[in-house]
Amino acid sequence: MLNNNDILREPPYDFEIEKIVDVILRGGYKKILIQMPDGLKIYSKYIRDEIVKRVGNVEIVFSGDSAWGSCLLDDVEATRGGYDLLVHIGHIEYPYYKSSHRTLFIPAYSRLSISEDLISKLFDALDLYKINSVGVVSTIQHIKLLPEILKVLSTRYKVFKGSGLGAVMGCEYSSAIAISRYVDAYVIISGGVFHGLGLGLSVLGKPVIKLDPYESRVVDLTKEIDKILRIRIHKIHEASEARNWVLIDGVKGQNRSWFRRYLEQLIKSRGGDYIVYVSENITKDLLINIDSSWVDAYIILACPRIPIDDLYDFYKPVLTPAEARMILTGKKDRYYFPW
Repeated sequence: MLNNNDILREPPYDFEIEKIVDVILRGGYKKILIQMPDGLKIYSKYIRDEIVKRVGNVEIVFSGDSAWGSCLLDDVEATRGGYDLLVHIGHIEYPYYKSSHRTLFIPAYSRLSISEDLISKLFDALDLYKINSVGVVSTIQHIKLLPEILKVLSTRYKVFKGSGLGAVMGCEYSSAIAISRYVDAYVIISGGVFHGLGLGLSVLGKPVIKLDPYESRVVDLTKEIDKILRIRIHKIHEASEARNWVLIDGVKGQNRSWFRRYLEQLIKSRGGDYIVYVSENITKDLLINIDSSWVDAYIILACPRIPIDDLYDFYKPVLTPAEARMILTGKKDRYYFPW
C-alpha cells in the first residue's frame, strides 16, 4: 500500500500535467472537472497541486463516481455543473461515443518497466504450448511497453502486434481479433484479470498469458477462461426456452439502442415478450427489484462484462447481447464475445 509520501511524490503514471496545463491556458478555462478510475483517485492531490502550481487561479473538482471507462464520461455532469473542461484520466476516447462536452483524454501511461526475470517467466509460460506465433496486445496504460515486448518475443516466435495501437478495452478487442488467424497464442500486458479474460472469450481456443507489470508476474489465464466459458454456455442453455425477457440498456457510450431493437424483433419473431429498462448502474439489487415470476431471462446491453463478472450467479440467466442472439437466432455453433 502506498503511504502519503509515495502519493505526493512523482507517481508511477504519466498524468501529462504539462499537456493539461497547456489546454487550460490556451482555452482560458477556469473551472475544471477531472474524472478518473478509483485506482488513480489517490493521486488527486498531486494532480491538483501540479496544475495549480502552473496555472494559478483555477477551480479543480474531482468526480467521486467510479470511472469504468470512457464509455461513461461525466460529460453531462460537466455541462450541468458549468465546467469549462472535462479531463478524463485513465482511458483513451471510446470509439463508439462522442462526448457532448469539451473533453481532454489523458491515458495515464504507466512508468513501470519489465525485468529480465519477468521476460524469462514469460518465455517459460509460452513454451509450454509449443507455439510458433504469438499476438501481443496491451491495456492503454502499458502501451509503451509493446515495442520492447515485441522485440524480445521476436527472438523466439513469429510476433504480431494487435491492429492499430494494439490496445484493448474491457469490451473492445477488435485489435486482437484482427490478428487471430495468424497467431497460436496471446500475450496481454495488463494488471488484474479483467482484460485478459475478455480477450480469451474474444479469441476462443488460443492460450492467453498475462504479463502483469504491477505485480511483476506472468499468469496463464487459459484454464480460467475455459472455466468462464463453460459457465456462459450453461447460462445460454438455461435461457434457451425463455419467452419473457427483460432488456437493460445503458446510457451514454453504453447505450446500444440499435442492438436492443434488433433483439426486440428477434423476441417478437419467436412469439415472446419483453420489457425494457435503461440504467447507468446495473447491479444485482436492480435485478432483484425488477424481477418477477413473469421474467425468464435478462439481457444486459450496457456492458457485456456485467453479466460475466457481476451477475453470473444471479438466480435467473443474465446474458450478454451476443449470448442472447445465439438463443434467439438458433445459431449456437460457436460462442461470441462481446457482441
